Amino acid sequence: MASTASDPLESLCRAFADQPGDIAVIAQAKSDPSLSVAINAERSLPSASLVKVAIACAATDANHLDLGQTRSVGALNDTFYCSILQAFEPGDQLTLKALIGLMLIVSDNPATTAILDAVGLDKVNEWLETHRFTGTQISVGFDDATLGAPLRANPTTAQDCLRLLQLIDTNPDYTFIKHMLANNLRNERIPKLLPDEAVIAHKTGTLNGLMHDMALVESPDAAFYLIVLADNLPEGHDFGAAIARFSKRVYDLMAT
Repeated sequence: MASTASDPLESLCRAFADQPGDIAVIAQAKSDPSLSVAINAERSLPSASLVKVAIACAATDANHLDLGQTRSVGALNDTFYCSILQAFEPGDQLTLKALIGLMLIVSDNPATTAILDAVGLDKVNEWLETHRFTGTQISVGFDDATLGAPLRANPTTAQDCLRLLQLIDTNPDYTFIKHMLANNLRNERIPKLLPDEAVIAHKTGTLNGLMHDMALVESPDAAFYLIVLADNLPEGHDFGAAIARFSKRVYDLMAT
């Protein structure tokens, strides 16, 4: 049965979205789409690193790419910021599939730039258009010059994030992407307070004043999608902890 304003899930989601900032939320049961609450689901917000999931899908579908092709670590973009690629020697060779893993599991930006260069930014946008992700586009990449405020040029919506997770969950070609998302090492938001037996395929996004997490949560007790996009958050607000508490309450409701 569809959620109504008096339902605990609806009330929980509305209270969460009523916090200061521009907040979009979707909570939807995997097996029963009618058990769903969507608030500001079509609101356009900067995607930050969430768009890396779409980049991975576009790379997978690109006819001109073999994900077994390799790139030399030394040939990848240098960065002022921390990068997992510092663990490798310049002469080490990494496959495009491995670089996708680094892009998703640790959100590495030089790895993302390498995948974008291989696919082509226009091809990613073509993939988004073909799959009708009408609220999502990518106009700038993830090199040092575009990190921060310029990265706000890439929009998305909570509804597109939900559909992207559903596509990854149901298309066998993207099984490896779901596996990589389930091994995400940034687990201080949606996964933080959930039971150890829960498998959480998720991706975070972060900019100044912005904090996102999109997830498919699966456990013996519950299976659901949870999307939280938030921008213009007040300075000093520990919104990551708020997402974690909200996620646990959604889990408890989905498990009943």
